Parts: sequence; structure tokens; C-alpha cells
Amino acid sequence: MYITRVLVSVFEFVMTVIMSVLILYVNYRSMRGMHHDYSEAEELKKQNVAVAILLAALLFATALMVQKGIGPVISLVRFYFLTPQDAELSVWKMVAFALSQLVLVFVISMFTTSFALRFYAKLTTDIDEGAELKKGNVAVGIVLAAVVIVVAMYVSEGIGSLTKALVPQPSIGRVQIMH
Repeated sequence: MYITRVLVSVFEFVMTVIMSVLILYVNYRSMRGMHHDYSEAEELKKQNVAVAILLAALLFATALMVQKGIGPVISLVRFYFLTPQDAELSVWKMVAFALSQLVLVFVISMFTTSFALRFYAKLTTDIDEGAELKKGNVAVGIVLAAVVIVVAMYVSEGIGSLTKALVPQPSIGRVQIMH
């Protein structure tokens, strides 16, 4: 049992490392395609602090949301391997289920951050945020970063609740109260 717990812990560690690298990669790649006013890579090379602040906030927000969403998936994997006699799923079904949950969480987090920025841009019709970021307007970068982080704080709780509801819960057994 001790070896199994260690192996499950190692699996959890590897999964979180993979998720963190995926968050960085996918977030950066999606940011490059999201803004048509400027190129993040070029702006970072020019040391544009406003773009750097927004990019950092997007990375943080996505990580926060994904972290809340993978908790139930990790619990499912832990339960499956630590109590195999009670597991109702096959290994392949459990892996497919866990991967689909992770993809769902990741898509929701990316969509949410994109939607929040677009919605805020619709509210502020007198400011062209993309142009201001390209000019290096740090104030705009900070406000957009705050929008993303605030939305992520609230949405992460919803993502956690959603994944808890979607992850199959084990049956603990029946308790007979009275005979």
C-alpha cells in the first residue's frame, strides 16, 4: 500500500508539471492569435511592460482556474489506485475521463479569460486597449490584468464545482442505522 501511495503521488506530481507546462504553452500561443493590434513576442522584445503585465496576469488566471479544476480529477485518480477493489471504471475509461476533464477545464479557462477581455473592451468604447498596450500604456495593462484576475478568482470556484459534479463519485457503502 505504501508503494502505491508513493506511485500515485509521483503521478500527481508529473500531472501537475505537465499541466503547468501546457498552461504556459497554450496560453502564450493563444495570446499570440488573440490580439491583432500587436504581437506579444515583438512587444516583449521591446520590453513593453504593459503587455508583460497582461500576459503575466493571463498566465496566473489560467493557472488558478485549472488548479481548481484538476483537484477532483486528482482525487478520482487517487481513489482509483488506492482502492482498486471499489473502482467502478476501467483504467482506460478512467484515463479518458481524466483527460477529457482536463481538456474541458483548460478550454473553459481560456474561453473565460478571452471573454472577460473582450467584454471589458466593449464596455470601454472610448479606449482602444490593444493600441494602448502596443504604445506601452502600463495603466491599461494593469487594469486589464486586474479584470482577468478578478474574473479568474470567481470563475475558478465555478470550475471547481463543475468538475466535482462531473467526476464520478465512489460509493462508500451502505450504513444500516436500525435493524
